[in-house]
Amino acid sequence: MKRFVTSDSHGGCKALQQCLDRAGFDMEQDQLIFLGDVVDGWPETKESIDLLLQIKNLVYLLGNHDQWALDYYTGNLLTRENELELWLLQGGTCTVKSYGIGKTMPKEHLQLLQQARPYYETDDNRLFVHAGFDTTRPVAETDSYYLIWNREFLTRYYTMHLQQEPVHIEAYKEIFIGHTPTIALNKQQHTPLQLGNITLMDTGAAFTGCLSIMDIDSGKVWQSEQVMTLYPEAEGRNGISYEKLQKGLRTFELE
Repeated sequence: MKRFVTSDSHGGCKALQQCLDRAGFDMEQDQLIFLGDVVDGWPETKESIDLLLQIKNLVYLLGNHDQWALDYYTGNLLTRENELELWLLQGGTCTVKSYGIGKTMPKEHLQLLQQARPYYETDDNRLFVHAGFDTTRPVAETDSYYLIWNREFLTRYYTMHLQQEPVHIEAYKEIFIGHTPTIALNKQQHTPLQLGNITLMDTGAAFTGCLSIMDIDSGKVWQSEQVMTLYPEAEGRNGISYEKLQKGLRTFELE
């Protein structure tokens, strides 16, 4: 069994399929560890989850957008008006349209999000988490908000990287995170970013980047086409479509 990791496809089913195809992923035999945020952004959240549910050995982690979508479809977001509006602006509208306005999320899709792991540790001491974790305590004691939202972990080690300080977390052989697009840190960083034994897997698929998938054991990476070119009329989370890109790209905010 080969082991692969990907993250933050944000409704880009075409990109996810391209990555699986290009990596030669075996839906019956191989394992995919998805670091979260399959929802919100491009038009195919429903199709994306349909695809993930076909993978026999899927390990799905909860992302912050997954939590938003889960709260919406279980009715918990409806009373938090300001947060609901923010979610809709940050890609949630596309998720709602994907399932149909006024319609519910299918039971199997809801279960995927409800049963998503907060983090995942392998037998060979690799850690997978959406946003990061508090290194001053065991990951099991890190609160859920930190695991799916907080960027302190990333900020600390990216700053060390920029200052050319050695980055290595002794507790794990390798750590894989998503959540923060590499292109938000460096516009030229279109591939997964290595910070010592930390790998950033979100390569900006929700915005102007590609979706990336990595063979965990070999480190080989495959990528989709630039995702916005696969949905040229859709605005994604950029707020502007690929067709209108030549007229100027709106600045996006990370959430």
